[in-house]
Amino acid sequence: MLSLRKQWPFWISGVFVGVAEIMNYIVLHKPIGLTTGLVEMTAAFEQTVAPGTNWWSRAYDPNVHWIIIGVVIGAWLVTRAEGESRGWVKYPVKELVLAFVGGFVFSFGTRLAHGCTTHHFLGGLSSMSTASLLYLVAILPAGFFTFYLMAKMGIGHVFKGQENRSTSEYGAKHGGKMALDGLAFEASKNYNPKRDWLRISILIFMFAFFGNAIVGSFVYGTNDGLYGWNYAISVIGWGMMLWFLLIGIVAGVGMAKTGFGTECAFMTPEISMGLEHKENFFEKVWKIPGSTRFMFRSMSPFTAIFIEILLLWAAIMIGWQFFDIKLPLGMNPTWVLLLGAVFQGFGSVAMIGCEIRTYMRLGMGYMTAIAAFPGFLLGYLPYTLYQDFWEDLARDTTISRIKHVPDLFGHNPTIQAIAGLAYGLLIAYLLYWSIKRGMRLTGFSFKDLMSNSNDDLTMKYFDQSVAGKSEQSDQKRNPGNVDLSRPVNESI
Repeated sequence: MLSLRKQWPFWISGVFVGVAEIMNYIVLHKPIGLTTGLVEMTAAFEQTVAPGTNWWSRAYDPNVHWIIIGVVIGAWLVTRAEGESRGWVKYPVKELVLAFVGGFVFSFGTRLAHGCTTHHFLGGLSSMSTASLLYLVAILPAGFFTFYLMAKMGIGHVFKGQENRSTSEYGAKHGGKMALDGLAFEASKNYNPKRDWLRISILIFMFAFFGNAIVGSFVYGTNDGLYGWNYAISVIGWGMMLWFLLIGIVAGVGMAKTGFGTECAFMTPEISMGLEHKENFFEKVWKIPGSTRFMFRSMSPFTAIFIEILLLWAAIMIGWQFFDIKLPLGMNPTWVLLLGAVFQGFGSVAMIGCEIRTYMRLGMGYMTAIAAFPGFLLGYLPYTLYQDFWEDLARDTTISRIKHVPDLFGHNPTIQAIAGLAYGLLIAYLLYWSIKRGMRLTGFSFKDLMSNSNDDLTMKYFDQSVAGKSEQSDQKRNPGNVDLSRPVNESI
């Protein structure tokens, strides 16, 4: 039974986010898009506080994005249910600076790639987009480089799916393979987030930012000149507004209860291979905490994201084959898009979260997400101020005109349908493979992996590892299995 007071198994987030994506597809015939919504809300804020400027609004009309707001609310509701926000953590200053820079770089990358990781991973891979597949190839090296950079900076211990206080306290008390998990608890003993002026200042700005978009949705409509509020309540009505808000809440709750993210999901297979052979390297050299090492070893992030991809793929196939809905997210892959993917690879790891995960972390009170938020908004400027230049460059650097995988096999509808089904079978196989691999690398059963949170399994895993090594040590000292509790002369 799922407890509202405790974290959930990773795979459940794949179901929640997949359901949210399907809810969005039903009404818009396309997957969830986020980053354009944020820059539109930035344009709205600009027009309110500085109506004579057009740094953001020259490229985007003011608007409100209810799904983003819903994700933040959903994550906040989880903190209320669990009785713990994540604002208790005192992060190293260099990680907060890195998060801000990461937000800036990531945001700029979303404009070059015409979408964030949510667009390309959660939606694009389900839509069989060739641009999203190439995006995947480009983003991973940048993500691994940033992972390495954080390790060299001595802040690899902050890279966690979730920063649960009980787990960190456990690491601080018991040490061992989870000593690095305890560093956050030790560093935060004298930290009071209510006296952190930087945190409070950005939070006040955030409330004003989102409040402006919400209030504006009551005031403006699509006919109000500059204000093209396509998702204002006056345009879409209360019913649709609540539907979009619910989509965000469903996704936000699913992610907040598990630590779901896109960037770590696709880094999982490669890192799990390294852990399989050199776990001490990640622990002692890169100084990655035990909960993160186990997360990668269990393959849980990969499993969760492929559950989401498979669910949305099924909905898109049904819409395509039975309701004549065109495959969504058709775009030409370009070299500019791949450059944007590289920027996002750096930014997502530096922020410790992709875009949708950062909104979730905002709702949970993570200081890294709060520090990244101003960087997000400023990162749009290199694109909005020179939009024509980047769009012309993208057109001039087109890699292919083939927009979806089925198009690789011609235009025969039957062959395209078979190609789409084969694509789905590959996704299903990768999902199956990730579960089997996670069982093998951790030694846990299918039931264990499916019914326990990552942190609970982490503590159990390292406790078993210590017990196993103790038994092996006893075997070496006593290879004959003599009962050492009995007197020597009694055993003769």
